[in-house]
Amino acid sequence: MKSYIQNIIKQNSKATIAAILIFLFGILLIFIWPSSKGSRSIVVDGVLDTDQADVSSKVPGRLMEIMVQEGDGVKAGQLLAILDGAELSAKKEQAQAGLQAAIIQGEQAEIALGLEREKTQSQIEQAQAAVAGTQAAIGMAAARLKALENGARPQEKRQAQQALEAALAAYETSEKTYQRIASLAKDGVIAEQKADEVELSYRSAKAGYEAAKARFSLVMEGARTEEIQAAREQVQELTARLTAAESSLKLAEAGEKMIAVREADVRMAEQKIAASRGALDEVNAYLNETRIVSPIDGSVTAVISRKGELVATGYAVFTVARTDNYWVDVYLDESQWANHKVGDAVSVEIPAMGETVPGKISKLLSAADFATKRASNELGSFDVRSVQLRINLDGEARNLVRGLTARIHFNGKGAGRK
Repeated sequence: MKSYIQNIIKQNSKATIAAILIFLFGILLIFIWPSSKGSRSIVVDGVLDTDQADVSSKVPGRLMEIMVQEGDGVKAGQLLAILDGAELSAKKEQAQAGLQAAIIQGEQAEIALGLEREKTQSQIEQAQAAVAGTQAAIGMAAARLKALENGARPQEKRQAQQALEAALAAYETSEKTYQRIASLAKDGVIAEQKADEVELSYRSAKAGYEAAKARFSLVMEGARTEEIQAAREQVQELTARLTAAESSLKLAEAGEKMIAVREADVRMAEQKIAASRGALDEVNAYLNETRIVSPIDGSVTAVISRKGELVATGYAVFTVARTDNYWVDVYLDESQWANHKVGDAVSVEIPAMGETVPGKISKLLSAADFATKRASNELGSFDVRSVQLRINLDGEARNLVRGLTARIHFNGKGAGRK
């Protein structure tokens, strides 16, 4: 009996101890569970994505050559395909011919401008010379008319009388000398040559005397009426000629306006040359577009058209995806986002490649979305939303492909922040 009672007491002690241990373990879980929950890693699946460009042409045409295949790596500016450019080549020849014609027109306009300037300048100079010459002639004719109208001055009369007297004296002396020499020559006293010289001197003196006498008569009598009238008419004629010369000068100066017209022709020709060059540059630009090149470094993910097909303007011929900037867009419960921020480091696992590369949270996209829905109640429960994050890969993983599954491993609370 005694041993039975001891066994019961011993069994009750073990049960009590077990109960106590269970109670303590429950209390420990209460304090430890929240912290372990906050520090555990979060894994979210997403899909690899990258920039890609649809490569097209600005001009329509037939595909003559295709240089790449799907999966080929390409560099920015690398030739991918060539379009038929026969029509554009013909337009280029037309544009070149138009440019050459415009250049010739420009040269002709320059020549015409130079000739117009020379002609106008020559006409102006000639008209100015005619005006100046006519003005001088009018001055001389007016002075002569005045002299004829006024008659000879007293000093001119005295000069004419003195000249007449001197000529008369020389004539009389020469006459006497000639008569003596002629008599001696007749008798053979002197040579006939000497007589001839004296006779010549005599005749010259006689002519001088006759001229002086005529001059004296004119001076003393004054100008005749018809001479005065002729001088007056000459002044009138020269005055009319001056008016005509002045009109010619005005016309020549007006010719400078024609120079302005020629200058406008030159400017117009220059504009035509510029327009023709622009048209040629445009054709060359379109010809360059017949060579389809890659706009970015990357990989050809699609060859949409085939050799010999006609492609339209803006129609995609290739798709090229970048291979140096992959990212993953994922959704994370807002309750889990509370312990992270933009710039945090994460690990990106690529199951298909068997690789894990580092990444970071690059941006928090603007719109949140629903993750799970809970009915609101008095106990404070609420709908849990998710936030959209973009994860950029920092490391280099080979042979990545757009569309592969990517698993984002978010570190525990506070871990990996920069």
